Amino acid sequence: MDRLKAFKKFPELKTKRLVLREITLADTEWYLRHFSTDEIVRGQGYPGPLGFKEARAELEKYFVDLFKERNGFRWGIEIKGEDRLIGSLGFYKWVKPAGLQAEMGYDLDPEYWSRGIMREAMTAVIDFGFKRMKLNRIEVLIMTRNRRSAVLVKGLGFEKEGVLREHGYDENMKLVDDVLYSLLKKEWSPRKRVKKRQVIV
Repeated sequence: MDRLKAFKKFPELKTKRLVLREITLADTEWYLRHFSTDEIVRGQGYPGPLGFKEARAELEKYFVDLFKERNGFRWGIEIKGEDRLIGSLGFYKWVKPAGLQAEMGYDLDPEYWSRGIMREAMTAVIDFGFKRMKLNRIEVLIMTRNRRSAVLVKGLGFEKEGVLREHGYDENMKLVDDVLYSLLKKEWSPRKRVKKRQVIV
């Protein structure tokens, strides 16, 4: 796949309740505030930006350049009719040249937890990954302490593959174990997942 030709513009996605749109440098204030939230820091294991300058640099590296270099996509999450970001999600480490797999990451303002918002957003993005990006495999790495995130991905059909011992660091630079989950294209059935879901995340 020629990624520059296939994705000339950042793809906006819409669901029943959400708009998933491109995040730009104009969103730096949101990035600084959002990624300094205690729950987000603890869930992802990364300390918040030191200030506006650092937040802008991180946003450019992990969001803007990610799409610019066609290594993945990071969507901002908005509730329809509300002009403000409440989280983000997307793919990174889109494997080249075949592009058959990518890693997935996500975060959501704690105010919006337990409303099924991230499940709804992830369903749209996973669908995009398998259909538009032609992925065959999607991976998610979750720290062992993040049980909420584990419930979310398992509800979407991801399978636990194993524990990567002392694979990453937490926000205090302490070595931690990561759990690897994966989802294959042949296993993906969004309608079935909606019917079977028992826990709203």
